[in-house]
Amino acid sequence: MSENRTFFVKAEQGDIKVKDIFSDVLRRHTPEENARLFIGGTALTTPDEASMLSKWMKPYMFARIFLLVLIVVLAGVLMNNALILPFVFIAGSFLVPITVMFFYWELNIPRNISFPSVIVILLVGGILSLVFTTVFNLFNVSQIYVLYYLGVGIAEEAAKILAVAVWVRKGDKKYILTGMLVGAAVGAGFAAIESAGYAVIGNGWSYGVMILRAFLSVGGHVSWAAVSGGALVWAKGGDELAPKHFTSGLFLKYFALVIALHAVWDITGVIPACLVFCVIILVVSFRMIQAGLNQVVRSSRGSNYNSLTRALQHDGVAGGLGGISNGYRSGAGGYGRTPQGIQNAVRQPPPAPAAYTAPLRIQGVSGYFASRRFALEGCVRIGRETDMNQLVYPAGTAGVSKNHCEVMVKNGRVYIRDLGSTYGTFVDGKRLQPNQVCEIGVGARVCIGSAREEFRIVQKKI
Repeated sequence: MSENRTFFVKAEQGDIKVKDIFSDVLRRHTPEENARLFIGGTALTTPDEASMLSKWMKPYMFARIFLLVLIVVLAGVLMNNALILPFVFIAGSFLVPITVMFFYWELNIPRNISFPSVIVILLVGGILSLVFTTVFNLFNVSQIYVLYYLGVGIAEEAAKILAVAVWVRKGDKKYILTGMLVGAAVGAGFAAIESAGYAVIGNGWSYGVMILRAFLSVGGHVSWAAVSGGALVWAKGGDELAPKHFTSGLFLKYFALVIALHAVWDITGVIPACLVFCVIILVVSFRMIQAGLNQVVRSSRGSNYNSLTRALQHDGVAGGLGGISNGYRSGAGGYGRTPQGIQNAVRQPPPAPAAYTAPLRIQGVSGYFASRRFALEGCVRIGRETDMNQLVYPAGTAGVSKNHCEVMVKNGRVYIRDLGSTYGTFVDGKRLQPNQVCEIGVGARVCIGSAREEFRIVQKKI
């Protein structure tokens, strides 16, 4: 699994680039990673908000799906058998829309929709939106060319967003990326079923038309519905879907853009213009993806800080730590070597201070929790395993074991114990033996594995 820490930092800062999202497409993935991808999203496998960043993988399967279906379609074309012709047109119609849908499914970091559910949304949502479109088009009787196609744009996009609403109406569907996934699935179903229907009807249908419609669907029905779905969920947040969300300025802004692009697309009907419209909607989609990534990272980290870390009295430290400094640097040669100044031999700690009466805090000095402060109450376990620890580091954090150490407060005194970590726990430069309990005082420097991950015990000012 790739290291996503840098990716999430960029997402939180709104600095994600296209290459950051697609950087794992060519990476070789293990069977375990493939299996983990397809078992997510059920009631038993959907991660909670605090741990949804953990074990998430950047999109890659969509590219394999595209190649697989493309090979099947080309094989059908080369066979030149009339009996397989319907399959070729149906598979070709679904080829690109399903690929894009898969991309949004992999990008849905909350992993709150399972693969079977996505297939249901694709098929049922596609058919449902076509049914709504048929009903809405009954009222489009304008004989004016421009107004007619404007009516078509309104009818089809309204039909798709109503189908999307069926799946995002509940309060737990609060993430922009989830709304984009549902929209993309509905749009993919609409585009694929419509194209397959045209193939059956005929009317000048050919391999060229099939390929053209398939690839234009990326910047057409699929992206239009993805943007509308993301905007609707963005507008409603964690609330139950209500009529007011359809009239919110945030939703209407994106929905009006989608309708306008759809209508102008139909009015012009020329390939160069359609390609320009594709670029416009893909840029808008990417901006919304950036907002969605920022949302899930902030939500997960906020939940991690406030819940898993017991930070009920979080002080919200921002910026640097003033005069606090590490006091030593990591040794040359990178991680895995013992930091300078840290001795492996265990020495007796200095005499313990009197019991503390003011509230105690874990103050991040450097590393993942730098400039963060958390309430220290009872026993706080530290490590990468989300189910066993309260202060949880991301998967893949160098030097931090799944269950690394624990900090305890008893009768106003602070103790720390290493839990058999691989790279050790260091207190003021002294490495603890496995399971050794050491009493520490305010200001003590604690390093998790190396000087890169350091925190101190401080008292809250009252």
